[in-house]
Amino acid sequence: MIDGNPPTSIRNSFKRAWLTPSAIVVFVAVLLPMVANTLISGKSAAEKMITGMAQPLFMAIIVMFVLGGVLLRRLERTIGWMLIVTAGALWCVSTPLFASFLFRFWEGPYRVPTTISTPLDYVVVLGGGTSKDPNRRAQFSDAGDRVGYAARLYLTGKAKHLVTTGDVLQVTGTLFGKFDSSDDPSNQTKQIWSDLGIPAEAIFDLPGQNTSAEMAALKTHPEWWRDGRCAIVTSAFHMPRAMKLAERAGVNVVPIAADFRGGGDGPLTLNAFMPNASELQRVQTVFKEWIALRISR
Repeated sequence: MIDGNPPTSIRNSFKRAWLTPSAIVVFVAVLLPMVANTLISGKSAAEKMITGMAQPLFMAIIVMFVLGGVLLRRLERTIGWMLIVTAGALWCVSTPLFASFLFRFWEGPYRVPTTISTPLDYVVVLGGGTSKDPNRRAQFSDAGDRVGYAARLYLTGKAKHLVTTGDVLQVTGTLFGKFDSSDDPSNQTKQIWSDLGIPAEAIFDLPGQNTSAEMAALKTHPEWWRDGRCAIVTSAFHMPRAMKLAERAGVNVVPIAADFRGGGDGPLTLNAFMPNASELQRVQTVFKEWIALRISR
């Protein structure tokens, strides 16, 4: 009699094909790290790991591992191994451990602090450290340490003048709305510096929609950098490109790195080995810098 249910052999085949790979992947990639993290680092670290596991990237990696295992059991080894290797590579490059190592390598010699024995005449802060809130108030962005560090140099007497750079990106048209002066990185930076009490006569600005254009604009002010009393402040990961473009423009500047993203020599935890979308974005930042350095922009 046909009762509408699949034959027992088909159900058993489905269980063998899917349940075994799923169980292995969940045990190795989910349960084992979670239990180990709880035993080694405690409840709080384990809760943080669980939160990371609930994110789309981690779940996508788990699905890729499971599908790879299913395909291997079905003897579709080429595609199966491709999925497993891809999932493993994606896991590795999206971990905090890998992203921090990559940033430390890229930031390289700029991780050594610059000694300022006498006050610098001019400190040029490359744009990209600010944004604006819904009320058009200037605020720090992810690279805001550039702006904050330069302000500290001035307020502690290590810089006589500050120079901010950057124009809003010029486009031929937009889908909605339009850019205005509050979108200029240089205007946003000047607003923040003014709010911190830095006088207007100590602040200058330069145009430029990218680093190459900013260096070209700086070149037109040799009175700022001719005697080597001018410094460039930018994110440490951006400094290799900035200094290469400064050298190409013939501008004599001292590098002062800010916004370090490679971390320090802190303790290593199991969470550093878990994939996270934000870490993948950090890897993308270095890759973007590498491309821009190759094309000198």
